[in-house]
Amino acid sequence: MKKIFIFLFLLSCIKLDNTIPSISKYNVIANLIVGNDTQYVFFDKTYKPTEEHGKGLEGAKIFVQVKNNIYTFSFPKIIDTMKYYYSVFNPSPNDTFFLIVITPDNETLYSKTISPGNFDIISPIEGETIFIPSNKAIVWTKSDGAFLYKLNIYKFPRDTATGSQIPYLSNDTISDLFKYPYLFKESGFHTLNVMSINHDLYTYINTGKGNILGAEGVFSISVLKRRKVYIVVP
Repeated sequence: MKKIFIFLFLLSCIKLDNTIPSISKYNVIANLIVGNDTQYVFFDKTYKPTEEHGKGLEGAKIFVQVKNNIYTFSFPKIIDTMKYYYSVFNPSPNDTFFLIVITPDNETLYSKTISPGNFDIISPIEGETIFIPSNKAIVWTKSDGAFLYKLNIYKFPRDTATGSQIPYLSNDTISDLFKYPYLFKESGFHTLNVMSINHDLYTYINTGKGNILGAEGVFSISVLKRRKVYIVVP
C-alpha cells in the first residue's frame, strides 16, 4: 500500500495534459510486450546531431503501474551493447498502463498507454511444413485497438543472420510473406511473430510524435503471438 500511495502522490503532482515539450533533455523508449515475461525500457539523454549517441543512461528510477500492481525496473540489462532498464512481468491485453520515470536530476516524466486486445494466429498451424515460395497466407484474428501489425520470421532458435531482417508491416489481418524467397536463407524450423501495435506506437512510427510528458520518445504496449513452422527452401 505504501508503494501505491507514493505512486499516486507522484501522479497528483503532474499536470495531466497532452503537452509534449519540443526540446527535452531525455529520451525514453518503452514498448511493453504482452506475451513476453521480461519488459524493457530504454532511457538516455537527448543528443545533438553532431554528438555521438549513448547506449543508455543509469541513475533513473522507473515504475510501471497497472491496476494495483507497481513494477520497479532495474538497471542494466545489456542487449547488443545497449543498456536497458528491465522488470519481470507479463502484461495483459485490454489494460491501461502508467509510466513514471524519475530522472537522475529528480525530474518526473509521465505517460500512459492502453494495450490492444488479444488475438490468435489462424494459419499456418503449429509445426506446419511450408515450401518456399508459397501461396500459403498468414492469417490472424483482429486485435481490438490495434492500428498496425508487425510480422517477423526468424530461424529457430532465433538467429538474425539467417532470418528476416526487415519487419513486414500490415494494416490487414492477412499476409503473403511466404512468397518472398529472399527472406528465408535455409531450411529448418522458423518462428513466426505477429505483433499488434497500439495507437501510441503507430503514431510514433508514422509521425515521430511521442506521448511522454517531459521527454522525447514513446510509451506503448503491443500484443505478440508466435507460431513455429518448418520452412523448406529450394
